[in-house]
This record gives sequence, C-alpha cells and structure tokens, in this order.
Amino acid sequence: MTTSKAFDWAVLAFLVLWWGSSFAVLKIATAHIPPLWNTAGRLVVAIPVLALVMAARRQPLPPWRDPVWRVYALIGFLGMAVPFALYAYSAQRLPSAVNAICNGASPIFTGVLAHAFLASDRLTGRKTAGVLLGFAGLVVLVAPRLAEGMTIETAGLIAALVGAVLYAVANVLTRTAPPAPAAAGALMMCLWAAPCALAAAILMEPLPPWPPLPSLLAMIALGVISTAIATIGYVFLIHRRGPLFMSMGIYLAPVFATALGVAALGERPGWSAIAALALILAGVGLVTISRPPPPAADGARR
Repeated sequence: MTTSKAFDWAVLAFLVLWWGSSFAVLKIATAHIPPLWNTAGRLVVAIPVLALVMAARRQPLPPWRDPVWRVYALIGFLGMAVPFALYAYSAQRLPSAVNAICNGASPIFTGVLAHAFLASDRLTGRKTAGVLLGFAGLVVLVAPRLAEGMTIETAGLIAALVGAVLYAVANVLTRTAPPAPAAAGALMMCLWAAPCALAAAILMEPLPPWPPLPSLLAMIALGVISTAIATIGYVFLIHRRGPLFMSMGIYLAPVFATALGVAALGERPGWSAIAALALILAGVGLVTISRPPPPAADGARR
C-alpha cells in the first residue's frame, strides 16, 4: 500500500469513527433542540470553522459567478440541509444505533447510482454481492417495524432511509462536480445549505428556549467535527477514490454506533439489529477487501 493510499484509509477510518459517534451525539443534541434548528445551528457553526481552515491554507473561494457554485449549492441542499434534518427527526424517534444502521443504506444506493452514472465505479460481481448482503441486512432491520404499521418509530425509519438516498445522490454529484479544494467544496456546500436550513426552521418550527449545556455542546460538536472537518475528508475522498470507496466504508459506522449506544446511552439493540449488522459486515468484506493481483509469469519476473 502506498503512502497516499494509507492516508486515504486513515481519512476513511476517521470518518467511520466520527460518523458512528455522531448518531449518539445527535441523540443528545435533539433531546432539547428541534430537528430544523439543530440542522441550522450545526451548519452555521461549521461555516467559520471551514473559513478558518481555508484562511490557514490561503485558499480562496471560486468567484461567485463560477458555475461550480451552482453544483455545490445543489449538493449542499441534497447532501446537508435535507438529510441533516431527516436524521435529526429520526434521532428523536429511534435508538442511535438503529438510526446509524439506516444510514448504512447510503452505500447501497450509492453503488447503484455510481454504476449507472460513473464509468469509474462499476459494480463487479463481488461488489454486487456485497451490496445485496448489505441490503438484506437493512431488510432484516426494517421489515419487523414496517409490519407494525405507521408508528412513530416507523416514521423515523422512513425519514432515515430517505436521508440515505439523498446522501447517495450527493455522493455521485460530488464526484461529478468541477474540481475544487476539499475545504472550499465543504464551505460552498455549507454556505448554501445554512440559509435553506435556517429559513425552514424559522418558517416551520417555533424558536426553542436556550438548550441545556449537553445539548448545546452536542450541536456544536456536530457543527465543528461532523459538518466541517468530516465534510473536508468526505470531499477529499470522493474526488480521490470515488463515491463507492468512501460510502462503502461507512458500512462500518453502525458497528461503532451500536457499541457507543450500548455503552453511553444504555441502548439494547434487538435481534434484528444484530442480524442486520452481521449481514452488513459481510457486505463490507466483499466490497472493500481487494483481491491480491495474480502472480506474474516467469518470463515477466525481474
């Protein structure tokens, strides 16, 4: 493995660990901050953090009339403003581990969309089997709840899965977007997503009272780490390795989220969640573990 590839995997590991943790953090934040205000707050917090990163690296934003702004405006809306609100809504109705496992659907949808629209990310037979195993895990998780009818928990599941679809769309759009530095791409996304989220919060939810310190700190952590720093890593990996590489690794986030939910929040996942995790991990193995290259012929050895 080359140094550059090792760094890519290190960035991916950070994303898996933090995005796995973020579902427990989101649970704490939304205990006292409504979903739309939580979404607006984390996006507003992320903007100065990203601006400082760009200033430290002396990277300017593209001119306002550059077409790249329109692309990242769409990505910010579909990949930040709407799914952030959907997952915050789900966090009030689902255990953090179940919310994270629903997020595991994004690689499934990403794989299908990337195969359809990106020549560089075609699904092989092995990767297709991995995607199908991951999908089977989600079916095991969701089917028992859907059988109960439209309950509060079912509504949370549907919202989380719609968020996963939107993440997949954003993954493919980011891959096809004009080249931009990772921090610039993340900042452009937030600059468009934040006003959309703030407008939705003002129009659709009453202004909440000042939240307790744990919820406030949780929202700030979501803004600084999940929305700012992790988005830089997300844009970086999408452009370097493609959406399938980045999103398939996020299959591992539910494992960390489940462990954290049990340890920190006292959650007790049922049999369907455990079975779903096992199927998803099997899918990860098929999708992300590379086969060794065939041995060279004797005449080709040096």
